[in-house]
Amino acid sequence: MKWLLTAALAVSSAAATDLIVPLYQYPLDNGAVWQPIYDALTSNQNLITKIIVNPDSGPGGPANGINDGWYKTGAQNLASHANAQLFGYVHTSIDGGLTRCSAPYETVVANITRWSDWVAAGVAIQGIFIDEAPASTANDCVAYMRNLTEFIRTDTSLRFPGRLVIYNPGGTGDLRPFYDLKPTLILALETCFVAASTDPNYDGCSGTYERYDHAGFGSSIDTVLLPSIGAANAPATAVVVHGFHGSNGDPANLVADANTLAGVIQAAVARNIGAVFFNTAWYQKFSDAPATIGAVASLLRAANAAA
Repeated sequence: MKWLLTAALAVSSAAATDLIVPLYQYPLDNGAVWQPIYDALTSNQNLITKIIVNPDSGPGGPANGINDGWYKTGAQNLASHANAQLFGYVHTSIDGGLTRCSAPYETVVANITRWSDWVAAGVAIQGIFIDEAPASTANDCVAYMRNLTEFIRTDTSLRFPGRLVIYNPGGTGDLRPFYDLKPTLILALETCFVAASTDPNYDGCSGTYERYDHAGFGSSIDTVLLPSIGAANAPATAVVVHGFHGSNGDPANLVADANTLAGVIQAAVARNIGAVFFNTAWYQKFSDAPATIGAVASLLRAANAAA
């Protein structure tokens, strides 16, 4: 019955914008720290929520991940919601993202296989989130990503129910050859809202970045994202925005409040973006206003219903 409900939700939300949640937070007290996410899932049952699980830049070792009782219980609680899709985190770089596709293919495959072991242990991981994915065709990256994607989708030893795949280059570039590989999503825009980051450890942005929608609602998608990827690829694209506090500066000078949060979400839905995430902090807090996980989920559900 749960599988049927999940399938029905996936069909009904094919044209909707999903919620994507980078969950890099440790689940203290048997996952109790994730309660805001459980609550958002329960209150927005027709909103597909793609949750990236990341114990230790991957599936974790002997002392963490699925072998950590708190992680196992917390992840099982997430997966018990029919509108949740859990993704296991892997990465392609050996130098912090400087050189994409540099991790040995066999190493990445081994980590993917370890995520499949979570399914055998009772956590329904639906697919894989490939971080530090390429934004150019250098280093034979198209073949590298094609092989990983085909492995996830076709290898009979893997247990993923959904066999879904998300790439995360984190920004625009020469992405169209990677869209041709037909991943579930490409996270092609990750940035901050706040005009000037005073605490990068809190909001996750430093240096120069695209101040999200600083020219008005939808402007970052219209002027940065879509010219690079093409409007036809919008439904296969994710946008992640953290640092949603303060103001995004000239010329729009939007203030991070409930009305602005509704506006940026509505603009993304109107442009057929496949999935979004807005957060006041970075990935470590989900209950700081104004962009709490509950508020974002509720506003996104409403925007989808009105579209």
